[in-house]
Amino acid sequence: MVPVAPARRARARLIASLGLALLCRPAAAQPAPSRPSSKSPEAVAGRLADYQARYPQLCRLVRLGDSHQGRPVWALAIGRNLRDPDDRPAVSLNGAHHGGELLSVDVVLDAIELLLTASAPAGAADPALARRLGRFVDELVIWAVPMVNPDGVWAVLNDSKRSDRKNGRDNNGDGRIDSRDGVDLNRNYPYRWGSLGQKGSSSTGSSDYYRGPAAASEPEVQALLRLYDSEHPLASVSFHTGSVAILAPYTIAGATSPTPDEAWLVAERISAQLPRHPQDRPFVTRRNLYPVDGTDQDYLRHQLGTLALLVESARRPAASTSERLAIVRAVRRTWMLLFDRYLDGPTVSGRVLDAGGQPVSAQISIDEIKTHEGEQWFTRCRDGRFDRYLPRPGRYTVRAQVSGYPPLTQTVEVARGRARVELTLPERLPAATCPPAPGP
Repeated sequence: MVPVAPARRARARLIASLGLALLCRPAAAQPAPSRPSSKSPEAVAGRLADYQARYPQLCRLVRLGDSHQGRPVWALAIGRNLRDPDDRPAVSLNGAHHGGELLSVDVVLDAIELLLTASAPAGAADPALARRLGRFVDELVIWAVPMVNPDGVWAVLNDSKRSDRKNGRDNNGDGRIDSRDGVDLNRNYPYRWGSLGQKGSSSTGSSDYYRGPAAASEPEVQALLRLYDSEHPLASVSFHTGSVAILAPYTIAGATSPTPDEAWLVAERISAQLPRHPQDRPFVTRRNLYPVDGTDQDYLRHQLGTLALLVESARRPAASTSERLAIVRAVRRTWMLLFDRYLDGPTVSGRVLDAGGQPVSAQISIDEIKTHEGEQWFTRCRDGRFDRYLPRPGRYTVRAQVSGYPPLTQTVEVARGRARVELTLPERLPAATCPPAPGP
């Protein structure tokens, strides 16, 4: 085994326990079908399967896990000529952490449609857009999860009396899901879970903001954690509705962001380039809308160093089809600008290898960027890869630390584009045991 730091071992134990918990859960009863709707879990699953059938060289459909009520949590991995596993940097887009935020499903499906149709051999009507999207598909693997909470979406579409935020957990174990049941999935992630007491989430099962009985207790969250631990996304966008804003981590009160804070700088740049929202609001960058804890973007930021944004896509449901389309078109620029910023730079990418050319799991830091929350950000286990946004052009020293060895460093000057770094240990190391790549 490659030597790893205690934090890395703790993370491996957490992920292993989550996988075991999912395997040991009793099989759920066959979930009830939704009423006919283009947003139903069945309809969205069918649409993703159709994409895979139509564009086999551009995407792969992956079942990340299952909900409490047995509905699959599907992801579509998008990239030209995908390999298994793939060595390109990963990014992620997700929607519908909350069942009632159906417009967030539209936003992710729109991203999928754009990436596949503009990158297909027939191309797009707009050659410049086709080149831009084609670059994303060539150089990235985009993990798109349109519906994190299929049980919550089902409940909303079927006039359930349940909360429109929560999933299908039977909180009191009485065998039925009623208005007091369910967990707010975006209060269930492990980083500082429940740390704000009753202010950032709730320990009361009937609350709309119930955080669950334990951190990462929910199978939907566990499914996302396995994806993230395997792929180490360099960037993520979680789409929600209820306001018009871009939230940059850390969103939780009391957590100090790195300095300089590249996530905030990138979010501000994106906000400045977005059109005025169709619901008559400008996009603004904010830390949060109200106190929160246990969110996906804070987990990604703290655990992996991901530049994780939360985009509040609309103040209210669209009043018409034309308004819905206008909102989706305005919001799509968020993820496109985020991907452009990685590819255009300034960013740094690299690998850590041993003397035999095999990947090494190493803690990566940049001397000029200070962290304050005990963050330990590692290379991706299977290929030793790391990718980081940089706050601005300049000189940066990349530092790789492997337990038991002196640190490896390399200084690079970065103006535009991506600086490439390769750091090599002087010895061969035993092969690491890595988290499995997501599979069908």
